[in-house]
Amino acid sequence: MAETLWKLKKLHGTRNKIIQLLRKRHYLVEELASELGVTKNAIRAQIALLQRDGIVEPIGEIKGTRRPALTYGLSSDMDLFFSKAYPTVLAQLLVVLSRRMSQVKFKRIMKELGQELSGSRPRPTGSLRKRVESAAGFYEALGAVMEIEEEGGKLIIKGHGCPLAEVAKTVPSICIAVESMLSELIGASVQQRCDHGTRPRCRFEVAKSQKISKN
Repeated sequence: MAETLWKLKKLHGTRNKIIQLLRKRHYLVEELASELGVTKNAIRAQIALLQRDGIVEPIGEIKGTRRPALTYGLSSDMDLFFSKAYPTVLAQLLVVLSRRMSQVKFKRIMKELGQELSGSRPRPTGSLRKRVESAAGFYEALGAVMEIEEEGGKLIIKGHGCPLAEVAKTVPSICIAVESMLSELIGASVQQRCDHGTRPRCRFEVAKSQKISKN
């Protein structure tokens, strides 16, 4: 789902206009073509691309004189993309949890959360550098802008901005979840050195000298 949401952010032109219309109600291809002033074939081509990316799906059908016509709507995952509530609710939930349990237990839960997040993606293979690049790419799909640098015998995964910024401001331990996720994906130890200031920024370090596990 993360990669689908990242693709959605990059959309523009006709596909973006289709999405904005489908946020309001379900449409037939003919209706979309009329609304946007383009041909039905052009709409079908764009719908096919949006279906491929998991953004749009057929919702139902309307009986026609020759054959049923499909109506289209946004997939259920799109509610997550457009909602502004998730970061705020997550931040407050973590604040409550961190207050109600010991820091040791809370950090253990964050580590388990990272392990669960990593389970949604196949383990990368190849050299340590290749694994780091692949894991960073997965995290970037969640909304970060990542780059990898070499510094003092370490590979540094640096983020310009933070997809969990609203949470990290109040609950810095959320970075343990990302640290755990990256460790699982890379198959090597990762240390988080994130900036938890007013504008949190991600920084994760991977020592080049360590062995990587065979996944």
